[in-house]
Amino acid sequence: MGSPRGPAAHEDSRDGRRVSVHGARSAVRIATFVATLVSACASPGNPPGGPPDRTAPVIVKVTPDSGATAFKGKGVTVSFNEVISERPRTGTDLGAVVLLSPSDGAARVAWNRSSLTVRPRKGFHDNTAYALTLLAGISDLSGNAITRSRTFVFSSGATIPHGVVRGAVFDWATVKPAGLALIDATMGGDTTFRWIARSDSAGRYTLPFLPPGTFLLRTIIDANSNGRLEPRELWDSVTVTVSDSVRLDLYAFMHDTLGARIVGVDVKDSLTVRLVFDRPLALLPVLAPGQVELRRADSSRVLVKEIIRASAFDSVTRARDAFVKDSAFRADTSIAGRAARVRADSVRVLAQRDSIEAARVEARRAARDTVVRVPPPVPTRQAITPEFIAVLEQPIPPGAYRMTIRNAISASGVTRTSERTFSRAKPVEKKAEPPAAKGEKKPDAAPVTAPPTKPPAS
Repeated sequence: MGSPRGPAAHEDSRDGRRVSVHGARSAVRIATFVATLVSACASPGNPPGGPPDRTAPVIVKVTPDSGATAFKGKGVTVSFNEVISERPRTGTDLGAVVLLSPSDGAARVAWNRSSLTVRPRKGFHDNTAYALTLLAGISDLSGNAITRSRTFVFSSGATIPHGVVRGAVFDWATVKPAGLALIDATMGGDTTFRWIARSDSAGRYTLPFLPPGTFLLRTIIDANSNGRLEPRELWDSVTVTVSDSVRLDLYAFMHDTLGARIVGVDVKDSLTVRLVFDRPLALLPVLAPGQVELRRADSSRVLVKEIIRASAFDSVTRARDAFVKDSAFRADTSIAGRAARVRADSVRVLAQRDSIEAARVEARRAARDTVVRVPPPVPTRQAITPEFIAVLEQPIPPGAYRMTIRNAISASGVTRTSERTFSRAKPVEKKAEPPAAKGEKKPDAAPVTAPPTKPPAS
């Protein structure tokens, strides 16, 4: 008979002890499990079975303290109460959510688990106040992100100036607030040393701690968030003198060296023609009727009576059409018309009741809400537009025409003359119905019956 031990056991030749191979394998598995458990406990993050982390990181210390003067260090350190992620919620790295103002380029940001250190590229300048802004987006390893920006100030000199420029940034073509736009300011001939800020989601910005002087203020609607002006990005610049506090709104638009060229002519009717340019025109001076020349195929001229911004013309047209439609609706005395009027009045009453109740609900919510609601900024300029309406002195019949726009001034201030040919087509004539064959009767039209009506509820 063979050995009772079998292949799963053998005897140590030195001391005669029996060793189980299965036991050795179990010991290896246990050791591997323990090592994995230790590794998991040593790695950052929530321990298995612990409560989920739903709290954003909290700043516990800033070195130097906000408001410090005579700072001589080489960097600013911000410490948090937990480990932060190297990749914020917005942007590709921490440099996208850290602004050091003023600076001579993008600051260097070093990550060290629960803290980050910010250093200027060429060191801190003497006798200069700096503002360090941490934008929303810094998050912990669980993805909980800071939702509000924080700003800290310190100075390498003895004082901190109190000059500030604040306002809002708008896209001038739409006059809508531009969120996360870049704002920078330069003083004198040094264009590399800039004071920097970004607008919030509502387009508001604040550029604080400026020394007294004259600045060139610029805004960029930074589409790719790289901090540089790229071709076809919208921007605006203005010179401002700062002694204390200045309020200034900025209107960004696309600048170029080409003038506005007419690219479309749309005949609305015999007396109105829509003009479409390839870029917006300046608000002032306004496009005048004398700059618009319309000629027939025989070179005779059609005089232009008035030039109207297309947005204003469309608004008036919509109001007029609604009034005419309502007047015709009210003048309908047929049974169907009276029934439709009753239904419309009932719908209007219900809509008014719903709006009143919605206003009451909103008022009750506002009474319970302790957060101050700041209304969005309101533009003080009209939008620049590439479309205008030419109102003619006399109607134009179907045929070929040539439209010439002389000395049109674009929003960038460039003057250009351009022309375009177009034609007005003949109106389509309705075809007459063929006569009925002899002995054939036309089918009678189906009688139109009014829908049953119900008396209004008392």
